[in-house]
Amino acid sequence: MKKIYNIFALLLMAVLAYSCQSDDLEENVGYLRMDIETVTMTSPQTRIAADYNPKQLAVQVLNAAGTVVEETDDYTTWSSKQLRLAPGTYTVTASSNGFDGSESGFDIPYYVGSTQVTITAGKEVTASITCTLANVKVSVNFDDTFKAAFKSATATVSSALSGVSSQVFTMGTTQGSAYFPVANLTSTISVVNNADETHSSSYTITGVEARDHIILNYKVAETGTAGGVTVTVDGTETVYTFTFNVSTEARTSLAMKSVNAWGTFAYVTGNISALEEGKTLDATKMNFEYKTSSADTWTTVAATQSGDDYTATLSGLTAETSYQCRMSYQDGNDSYTSAATTFTTEATPTLVNGSFDDWYKSGNTWYAASEAYYTANGSFWDSSNPGTTIGAGAMVNVNPTQGNSTIVHTAGGMSAELVSQYASAFGFGKFAAASLYTGSFGELVGTNGAKINFGQPFTSRPSQLHGYFRYTSGTIDYRGSNTPDGVATTGSNDLCSIYFALTTEQLTVDNTKTSSFINWDTNEAVIAYGELPESEAVTTDGWKEFTINLNYHNLTTKPSYIIIVCSSSKYGDYFTGSTSSVMYLDDFELVYGEPVSE
Repeated sequence: MKKIYNIFALLLMAVLAYSCQSDDLEENVGYLRMDIETVTMTSPQTRIAADYNPKQLAVQVLNAAGTVVEETDDYTTWSSKQLRLAPGTYTVTASSNGFDGSESGFDIPYYVGSTQVTITAGKEVTASITCTLANVKVSVNFDDTFKAAFKSATATVSSALSGVSSQVFTMGTTQGSAYFPVANLTSTISVVNNADETHSSSYTITGVEARDHIILNYKVAETGTAGGVTVTVDGTETVYTFTFNVSTEARTSLAMKSVNAWGTFAYVTGNISALEEGKTLDATKMNFEYKTSSADTWTTVAATQSGDDYTATLSGLTAETSYQCRMSYQDGNDSYTSAATTFTTEATPTLVNGSFDDWYKSGNTWYAASEAYYTANGSFWDSSNPGTTIGAGAMVNVNPTQGNSTIVHTAGGMSAELVSQYASAFGFGKFAAASLYTGSFGELVGTNGAKINFGQPFTSRPSQLHGYFRYTSGTIDYRGSNTPDGVATTGSNDLCSIYFALTTEQLTVDNTKTSSFINWDTNEAVIAYGELPESEAVTTDGWKEFTINLNYHNLTTKPSYIIIVCSSSKYGDYFTGSTSSVMYLDDFELVYGEPVSE
């Protein structure tokens, strides 16, 4: 479709200033003066920039080499300015200042125009530019019959360009016109009838060009057939009007209900939103189709019936990518397709210093972080070290957790060394289980223990924690008085521990109060949890590879924090363990895929 929509004209007058006294002229320059004439326009309300106004035109003068020799953000500042230019050919461009037309939004027209002028010494020259709409205008009208027939309705207009926001026209509100960068558009009408049923359908407009004004009219008809397209020309603009007759009678249609997008896959749900009387659909012919938003070809996945809904898992997706998905049915001449839903997959970030190659000593305390990261952010990983190196009651200069460059899984790097030990200072002594966790050391609680803040900000959803550990278990020689009966008895073998959780909040534990210990099964902030089985938390023969599955309590809530906790003595929170237990950690990584669920 070829359409033209002229909005306004900007006249740039270039007048050679010629003095009555000939000796005032310079033979090697000419003069360019801007005399601007504008037309009346409505100033927009826009999200692009608070002061954006297409009426304010930026002007540039470029020489034959393409170099800008004069420019202004507001052409009106040149109304009394005389430009001195060397003779030659120049291109003069004008465009709306403060916006390049690459985004969509209401009341944000974008205008562009240009022309060439030749400056000759001692000669007068006149140049004019006609600036026209460089993006696409879309208006939506709901007929009175339509408003009376439906409880509510929205028309969502989407661009085929990736990253361009859709704009929603809501029946019963005054919103003006929306503007889009040049690309094909899809309008999806969604209505709620008097029976509170939701129905939707889509129409794609192709061949869209700059200066198009597309008007979408929705009205009620006795049948569901779509009306034609009319074009009117009044000499100044061309308007394409699409009339859609929307039936109030039930017709067979499909609808997307939800998309739960993770990093590399998505759970999708749809249903049969309307079914003609007497018609049945074969569930085995129901599918979902998906593609990246910029692709032309759809990939088909079979749907599984679940009650009144249909579900599927879209696998092999790319993180942080925009996709479209729709429900489809094909059986002979019966063919139905729902409106497409756009979604974006989550990021799949790696663990900060998951290799444990970086270590930094601040004062007396070792942290698993580089100096640059620690200076800018603090440490992503913390340990029991602050409790034995900081404060008047600390066990001074004892770091149960630190880097080791000799015993490593990956040559050339470092590992985390966790050594359980008994440490004392100022007449006090405590068993100190070495630990490494995502979070921060809170504060000492007298000489009896400390408060620990578990969790670092994290909003993605991995399925596994993978890594390597090496462990030598000692015989338990210290047992705290609050250790539960029958657990970690003196003389039995110590155990190490690694556990992994995603939560909606940071969790604080005071290890002097067992009531503050976290119940990973019942705490409402815990979205997912997994741990190294006790059968594997024993002495290893060198390095041992492990994979911990995250067991998700629900598959829809997104986390705010990630918690990973490692300890050379599993019951160190009770001040119980062996001073002979030593653990090494290396090469931790997050795995993204379909999770384990309860």
